[in-house]
Order: sequence, then C-alpha cells, then structure tokens
Amino acid sequence: MPDLRLNQNLRMVQTQKLALTQKIRQALEILQVPSMDLENLIRQELQDNPLLEQQGPEIKGEDEKSDGDETRESEDSWDEEPSRSDSKEDDTLDILKKLDEHSGDSYTGSYRGDEDPWMPEPPSEPTLYEYLLNQVWSLMLPSDLEEAVIYVVYSLNRHGLLSLPVQELKSAWEGAPDLLSEALGIVRTLEPTGIGSMSAGGALEMQLIKLGYDHDSLEYRIVSEHFSELAERKIKAIASAEGVSPHKVQEAIDRISVLKPWPGNQFSSSTNAAVIPDIIIFKIDDHFEAILNDNRFPHLMISARNRRILESPDTSPKEKEYVKNKFQKASWFIKAIRQRQETVTRIGEYFADYQKDFFEHGIEGLRPLTLQMVANALGYNQSTISRAINGKYVQSPGGIHAMSFFFSRALPGDGGEISSRTVKDELRKLIGSEDKTKPLSDAKLVQELEAAGMGVKRRTVANYRAEMNILSASKRKRY
Repeated sequence: MPDLRLNQNLRMVQTQKLALTQKIRQALEILQVPSMDLENLIRQELQDNPLLEQQGPEIKGEDEKSDGDETRESEDSWDEEPSRSDSKEDDTLDILKKLDEHSGDSYTGSYRGDEDPWMPEPPSEPTLYEYLLNQVWSLMLPSDLEEAVIYVVYSLNRHGLLSLPVQELKSAWEGAPDLLSEALGIVRTLEPTGIGSMSAGGALEMQLIKLGYDHDSLEYRIVSEHFSELAERKIKAIASAEGVSPHKVQEAIDRISVLKPWPGNQFSSSTNAAVIPDIIIFKIDDHFEAILNDNRFPHLMISARNRRILESPDTSPKEKEYVKNKFQKASWFIKAIRQRQETVTRIGEYFADYQKDFFEHGIEGLRPLTLQMVANALGYNQSTISRAINGKYVQSPGGIHAMSFFFSRALPGDGGEISSRTVKDELRKLIGSEDKTKPLSDAKLVQELEAAGMGVKRRTVANYRAEMNILSASKRKRY
C-alpha cells in the first residue's frame, strides 16, 4: 500500500484578475437600471448624502454660477491623496475601461421642455394580496375568522389559485379546522371571481356559474370534463364526446375564451409604470437625430455649503473625514450617471443612423441588428450594450419601442438584409387575413412569404409562429 502523506506549505502565486469593487458594481447598476428605478435611486442618494444637492434649472444668477464653478473646481482638484484621485479605481470612465468598455469625453445635449424637470412617480396599484385584504377588512368578520381568511389569502400563489392541497393547508393552521374551511369559502366569494380555486379549470367553472351557466351547460361540461382537450383545442374530439356539432363547440369555446383561468394575473405587477422614452428620435431634413430625454432627472451638484465644513478651523478631524468620504461618493455617483446617460445616448444615435429605413418606412425597413454589431461600432463590450438597453425606450416617428425591439436576427440565407422581426410581422399579417375556415398551413405560409421576397424554411415558420404564440393551422380552424 503506498505511503500517503498530507503536507502543508505556503506558496505565493501571482495572477491577474479584475476585481469588481463596490464602486464598479454601483456604476454597472446605474447603467443597467431602468429610468424609473434610477429616479428612485437618485432620490435615495439625495437623502443619504448631504454633499449631493439638486440644482434647479432656474439657477442662472452670477452668485449661483460662481458657486457652481467653485464646485466643479473642487470636484476636479480637491483630494488630499493625489495618487488615489488619479487612480482608475476612483474614476468611473477609467473603471469601465477596465471592464473592456469604452467611454468618451463628450456628453451630448439632452431634451428639456418647459415642464417640471423631475416628473413624479406614477401612482401604484394594489397587489393581489392588498386587493383581497381590503375586501376582507370591509366584511367586518370576527377576529378569529378574519385571521383564518388572511391565512388563506397569503396561501394563494401569484395566479390567485390555491396550489397546495387542502390537507396541507390545514396541517399548518393552528386554529379550528372548521374555521379554516369557512375562511376558504369566504375567500372564494372575493373578487376577481375564481380566487381560491384549486386549478385553472376550477377558476373557469366559478366564473361560468357566476355568469349564469349551470352544470348541464355545454360550456361548463367542456371545462369540467374536457379541460385537456380544451387546452389543445381538440374541437372535433369534444364534439364527438358531447354529441354536438363542431360549430357549437367552437361557439362555446369562444365564450369560455373571454374568462380568466388565472384570475390573479392582472395583479402581477405592483406598479403602473408609465413608459417614458429615454431617447427621442426625430427627422431633420433628410436624416434622423437622437437626443436624450432626461428632463425627469434633477441636475446634481456637489454641495459647496457643506464642503466648506472642511475649511472651518472648528471642524473636528472626524467630521472632516466624514465630509470627505461623502464628497467622494457624491462625485462618483455624478460621474456614473453621466457615463450612463452618455452610453444610452450613443446607442440612440446609432439607432437613428442604422435603422433610418425603419423610421422612414416602418417595420419592413427594420434591419437585422445584434448586440455585438453595436458593441463593435461604438467600442463597448457586448455586455455593456445589454445592460444599457435594459428597460429603456425610444420614441420615434414609428412610435415608442423598447430598445430591445431594434435588435433582431437576420433571416438565414438572405445575406443579412431582412430582419426576422420583419418576417414575423409579415407572418402575423398573413395569418390575420386568412380564411378562418381554411387556415394557412406552414407549407402554404412558406409559399406566401417567398412570394413576398422572404425565402424561409417551413421549420423557421413553425418556430416563428411558436414564438408569437400562434397556434397551428388545425387549432386555428373555425367551424
């Protein structure tokens, strides 16, 4: 048997790696967050950092200008450790270079109207649980029953369904079992109808009963006895089992389709976030221009008043260190926002030039575009482009679109001139105008697309149709 020994020793190994410091993470976060979240981030930073102030656009006097100049001088020159100030770790632009990301020296102008430069946050909608609990509290139930109802409400999933078995629900309940059964019955009387059901089919059954359909109706029997066939739209199979014509089944399914199998889905978002464009693209003469729409963000500046604490002989060393740290954080925050806005603006300018056919002629003019193409053109890393377009929108003559809308693959085999999004749009038009009693098969759709100058394979058509949640021809057929 070989002699196995464990030895411990110390070795020094030199390796190169990029460490993501807290400042780098903050810069990446600011770059990636949607504009609505950035507003909240700025508000929070203004509250937390006394060295950061909001400069209103109305400040134009000589005194204010001199303070601003003094502030900028101090931001560029004030630091007791020149080597630290000059290091790349303390400079947003240089840190993004470390991440193989490009940064420029110029900052393009922004769009500012006459309105308030900082738009208010849109009002929030109640969550599913808040909406249900408001109804519960209005019932004025006895305290023990109300507690049981609240327990059931918080046991619902995000769809508003009770996905766990009743026995499991009761096993975690410390009160009387009959009280929990009564509470479940109360929850199922709440709006929207279907809340508290054990399944999507159960939610549909509850909604049909409320609309006046009895258990013997064709609609109720389809949901209760043929739910799997309903989901797969096997109309002929349902018609054969029920002894009715496919046309009657089709009409019944049409009435069922307006119901909500997941009644809680309308509360999936807790806020009613307004879509505010980050970039505005408009036509000037024969070309398109892009400007940054940052009129909802405040002008940020370093507080000259609080900074003067450093100059006071009465200030303790501890206070001076606190102010200095806050100064560095405020300076970093301003630079990170400036870099974010510059990156978003440059991407918008690229869209204005590269996708000008779309802005001029519509979806048929949309050119294929990838993240790597934009990254190569602007000198950024691909991950930077991905972060920069996250949750951001463009307003153009073609409407308001998410930045991600302008990215799409090229149609295979066409030389990279036709966008897959253009093909999908044409596919949607063809299916929308087809004879519903004789829907177009995938093979026929291929022929129609080829006639329009878009040569695609049948498998590609099937994939695009699936991506757009369009059913196959047999399931689209009307009787």
